[in-house]
Amino acid sequence: MKLTENQLPLLTLGRHSDGKSLYFEVRKTGKGWLLRTPTSWMSLGEYPDVSLSEAREEAAAKRKMLKEGIDPIREKRRAEAAVKASLARQRRTVEESVRDYWSKKCQHLVKKHVWIRMFEIHVFPKWGKTAVEDLTSEDVVAMLEPMWVGSADVKPGQTGFPTAKRLRTRLRSVLKRERVLKAKVDPAICDDAKEYLPSVEWEEKPHPALRWQEVPDLWMKLPDTIAGLGMRMCILTGLRVACVTWAKWDEVDWKEGVWIVPKGRVKGWEAGFRVPLTGTMLDVLKAAQKRTHNNDYIFASPDAWKKGVISENTWNSWLRENGWTDINGDAVTAHGFRSTFRDWAAKHKWARDLAEHSIQHVSAKGTKVERAYWREDRFEDRQELIEAWNAFVVRKLRHQERRNRQLNQMAEPTSDRTVREVEEWARGEKADWSED
Repeated sequence: MKLTENQLPLLTLGRHSDGKSLYFEVRKTGKGWLLRTPTSWMSLGEYPDVSLSEAREEAAAKRKMLKEGIDPIREKRRAEAAVKASLARQRRTVEESVRDYWSKKCQHLVKKHVWIRMFEIHVFPKWGKTAVEDLTSEDVVAMLEPMWVGSADVKPGQTGFPTAKRLRTRLRSVLKRERVLKAKVDPAICDDAKEYLPSVEWEEKPHPALRWQEVPDLWMKLPDTIAGLGMRMCILTGLRVACVTWAKWDEVDWKEGVWIVPKGRVKGWEAGFRVPLTGTMLDVLKAAQKRTHNNDYIFASPDAWKKGVISENTWNSWLRENGWTDINGDAVTAHGFRSTFRDWAAKHKWARDLAEHSIQHVSAKGTKVERAYWREDRFEDRQELIEAWNAFVVRKLRHQERRNRQLNQMAEPTSDRTVREVEEWARGEKADWSED
């Protein structure tokens, strides 16, 4: 006897036939439909999600498959396996998730390659192929622990707590995005890892900087290579390293004497930063133009790791290998030239806000409210300051050039000086390069 819709809620525990191998099963845990096949029972769904009429239609379709020699149970298992395999293929690895986040969310960063490089060094080699959904708090602890070191315990060449902190924050951002994309991940595992790891103390140290008195001597020693020319521009402008290394030819306005660094490379700056080009800067650019005029980048370096432009590490290595140190004996860094310029400006009584503006410190524009009303970039004032700084940087070179011209006059019959006078002048020329 066939079942009716009104009967279904009243049926007792057990299996109740609807005919043609279709049964309605009442269990303690629920109700559902079963089809009896020659080999086994097959579930057709739970009641009331699947109604009586729907169950009959599904049973008819399965009986048709049996008549055609197709086992519906085996076919169902094959379909489920295919779905699982498809989902497995769709499950992204840690590396795929990180690189996708980087490509979608980090391309505006000044040092976007540094962002991804951190993962390439510390995460991808061991966890890159792990499904991001399988990542655990224990894995995150294992990633961070080698770097979770305080400033007093970090060894030379070792990466310390700041790197671990940034890595944890960035990984959490990646996991948050994966969750939005419907992956079964828990960004909180990064917070759990932080709670597991011990507290450490880290004292931030400023980048070692060259004393401003020594800059003219350094200028005389810099090589006339692309790396050397790039470091010259870094010293002359007071810009951050990334602003210089990624400089492009189309950013330079030769006619107006301006280099406009786009806002994406100027940290915290809401608009492009106009750099006044001095005569010395133009000389550097012309020298670079002879080497890289066919490239988009001014300081292009085909040998540079992945980037195609000179690296800050190249500059720092050269400074270290050639013995340039700060007052504490530590090897100076390219970033430290900003501090060098700032010390010189303070020593020579330049206005604080003007000097801060020249090295792109947003604080030079005042508070957040004051910055909202700021419209002037003080280009002419900054130009005066930068020209004075550039004149100091090359003062020893200019003295040498002037002395060489005087010495060359010895061979000129129109010279007003005798050979003896020129030689005595050359021996007595003792310019005070340091201005101590």
